[in-house]
Amino acid sequence: MVLTIPAGYEEPFGDPDEIKQAVGDLAEVVLMPTSDVSWAFSRVMPAMTQVYGGAGRVYPVDHAWVSDPGRSRLRFAYSPDDRKRITDQLISDALQAAMAAGLVEPRPRVGSQQRSGRVQGVIGSRALVTLEDMSAATVWEELTLPGVTLEQVLVKGQSVAGSYDRDSRRLDLRAALRFTDLASAFAAVNEAYQIGDVVLAEVAAVTDDVVTVRLLPGLAVELGREAVTTNPNDTLSGLFSVGEIVTGRLVALEPLRLRLDDVDDEEPAQPAPSLLPGGPPWLRPPASQPSAAVAPPAPAPPPSATPPQQAVWSAAPRQPTPSDLARRLAPPQQPVLTRPAEAVSAREQARVVHLSNELAAERATRKALADELTGLRARAAELEAELAQATRSIGQLQTRYRGADLARQRLVKQLKSAQSRADQPDPEGPLFLDPEDQFRYEVTGEWAQRIPAAEKAAKPLATYVLTPGFLDSVEQLEGISRAKVVAVVVEVLTGQVQHIAGRDVHQLRSGSVGSPYVRRADGATCWRVALQRESAAARRLHYWRTQDGYEFSRVVLHDDYRP
Repeated sequence: MVLTIPAGYEEPFGDPDEIKQAVGDLAEVVLMPTSDVSWAFSRVMPAMTQVYGGAGRVYPVDHAWVSDPGRSRLRFAYSPDDRKRITDQLISDALQAAMAAGLVEPRPRVGSQQRSGRVQGVIGSRALVTLEDMSAATVWEELTLPGVTLEQVLVKGQSVAGSYDRDSRRLDLRAALRFTDLASAFAAVNEAYQIGDVVLAEVAAVTDDVVTVRLLPGLAVELGREAVTTNPNDTLSGLFSVGEIVTGRLVALEPLRLRLDDVDDEEPAQPAPSLLPGGPPWLRPPASQPSAAVAPPAPAPPPSATPPQQAVWSAAPRQPTPSDLARRLAPPQQPVLTRPAEAVSAREQARVVHLSNELAAERATRKALADELTGLRARAAELEAELAQATRSIGQLQTRYRGADLARQRLVKQLKSAQSRADQPDPEGPLFLDPEDQFRYEVTGEWAQRIPAAEKAAKPLATYVLTPGFLDSVEQLEGISRAKVVAVVVEVLTGQVQHIAGRDVHQLRSGSVGSPYVRRADGATCWRVALQRESAAARRLHYWRTQDGYEFSRVVLHDDYRP
């Protein structure tokens, strides 16, 4: 880490002692004056990775910042008033870099204690915890999981336990974190989700052809454009932003596969797992994310001036830059008289008058330049605020576009299905003489039309039988189409019915609420699923779950509770 001392100051704007105490042996803290030293340093550093003028920078050990300067963020400071801000930023950057490099192991330090407490609140990248003895401790975001905010891990009132360091008063919770490695993450996905579920994921990386999403911090899945959009003109980098929360359908578990183009807007997503016991879901649906308020204007970057000793003014007239303005604001040297006034010659008196006039003019120039510099900084802050707002607008437009594109894809599928059915000759009667054979044919046809080819292996039709009287109940009960009964039968046999809220599937009871569930001597249980809703005459489908599969019993009215 390099923290620079601005020109004209003896101390840096940041607090090197506080930084060193916080990072310990995880980082070297180097102080560098803005002078010939910083000029020499700048000459040998790669482009866009220099630091001087009171700013600071953390250089990670992996050297990826050489080709991608964004990995080594330049932290600006403009005056001693910025002391706390730049100090906190550099501490955070250093700890994050140490975590990413594997320098911080999740094991107790010498002298630490195992303590427990309750979270009082999360403020930015810190959480306040009241320990069992009513003393206070803090949890640092940088010492949990890279790329995961504290609000994804902790919630007010949550009980936590970890390693407590008395010197820093930090509570380290990493030993209690769950699902941070590949094996535990796979196990969690298998336990929390089923094939066909709508799940939440976080965009971890995106290129024009591949988007990588995280179901859990230790589990990422790469998706090609075929799993996202059918529009050949789309680029995935234009549809997604890193850090965005998206919904997808779980298609397979081994290997893990998702689709982002097969989710209806009204389908609720399954809750994401919590990373700590009693914690919040680590991901929340996009609609529940707090709307981004307009960020306060960030302070304008400090003048990226050449160190003062290297400053050269061009004789050609040009518009002064913030760098020029900063250099021109340095206090001029005051003329010093070394002899009594009466001994000064007329020539020297004229020289003094001339210097005084120049001093007055210089002061006026400095004031004008200072006013202009203030205006430039204000304009830079406005531009940064506009850029932040534009970035948020782009993210919102991307989300709206994807929603519209998903709707378009669904309509295209429905249109193709309707055209396919329209092209088929309308039979004058049933295709089978046996009513059960005809019904099974219709069920198989609905399954073939409804389930995409890529999902048929994961959603086969379960084994089933039709009990005597079932087909009669289908034919005799009016007010419901046979096609609707067939469609719900397919939902039951493929397991989809469990994830459709409108079906209201539940076990049938022998009487009023609280009475035992209906069960046969062979262990089969009777279930009831809605064909229609919000009517006393709404139709219901009754079926039995057996060890071998399903038995469809009857189609009945809402108030008919006979199995």
